[in-house]
Amino acid sequence: MKTKILKKLPYLLLLLAAVMIIPSCDWFRVDPEYLGTWQYTEKTYAGEIALNMTHTLKLNEDTFEEVIIYRRDNSSSVMSLLGLKGNISVNDNEVVFTLTAIGECLKDSYDKCTATAEWFPKGSPKYNAFLALGIAESFDGTFEADEDYLWLVRDLNNDTDTDDDWEEIEFERL
Repeated sequence: MKTKILKKLPYLLLLLAAVMIIPSCDWFRVDPEYLGTWQYTEKTYAGEIALNMTHTLKLNEDTFEEVIIYRRDNSSSVMSLLGLKGNISVNDNEVVFTLTAIGECLKDSYDKCTATAEWFPKGSPKYNAFLALGIAESFDGTFEADEDYLWLVRDLNNDTDTDDDWEEIEFERL
């Protein structure tokens, strides 16, 4: 009886190992290249004033958060901030962004902008005010991504072109 069990032991161990490995098939799954945190920086000018813009985009499988911060050149003080948050739907290299919240800078105790967004949910008066300025509630785009860069082209205001600011950006992975 003992020898029958000992002869079957290697098969039982193999079966046990297979059962333990098969449920973890996610281990073999490769995440899409676009997932992660991306950043684009640029120096711009408002008349004679030099500004540094930092544009950070966080992409998850079905959500996004985008924050654009303007600072005066050679200063850490935040002049303004715009945040976009919502859901994404991806098919191959095409993506649809649907807003669920819009943000602006959270003010500190001295009424100065901070680098933190204060979020206004869909339907709120502040959210609707931003939409009235021309931000679309849903917009399409295309992208190319690799381990270091994300090239994203979107029509943020749905004016049928991608010639406006921030509509064609090459982000670098953080």
